Amino acid sequence: MRVTGILKKTAIFATVGVALSIIPAAGASASNSTASSAAQKKLSIDCNVGSSSGSYHLRWAGVSVYYTPKNGYDEIDKIEYDRADTGSSYKVRVRIRKDLPYLPDQTLWSWKFEDNDISSRSKDPGERVKYSDKWHVDLKVTFLYQKGIDPTCNAHTRSV
Repeated sequence: MRVTGILKKTAIFATVGVALSIIPAAGASASNSTASSAAQKKLSIDCNVGSSSGSYHLRWAGVSVYYTPKNGYDEIDKIEYDRADTGSSYKVRVRIRKDLPYLPDQTLWSWKFEDNDISSRSKDPGERVKYSDKWHVDLKVTFLYQKGIDPTCNAHTRSV
């Protein structure tokens, strides 16, 4: 009889302990949205060709990617394109790509445009990628203002 009394008391204290552990502390939020989302993050890449004077590259282009981890996905909020050289044209391709082991990467979203003397642009791709999937953004720029072969550069972000 004594053993069953101890077991009953242990069961009561265990139940109370579990109940106390699920009550949020003062100031804490019990909502799912704050627990499952984080602050916006940024990836950046740039590429250049040709000569440079100091640290300034005459033919330079870059992309910044802003994304927010939220509810099991990376939501890609905004892609910003920028370049340094004005007075010339660039052909630009930006892609969001899913990393596939042992296969070519899968393009999830693509943005192609010819940049005729516009130094910066931005776009909201509205793309979501599962946390379990690795993804990256790649950039290809062809500099069109020279006679002969047009110089090209390629770059891509690290995989997220």
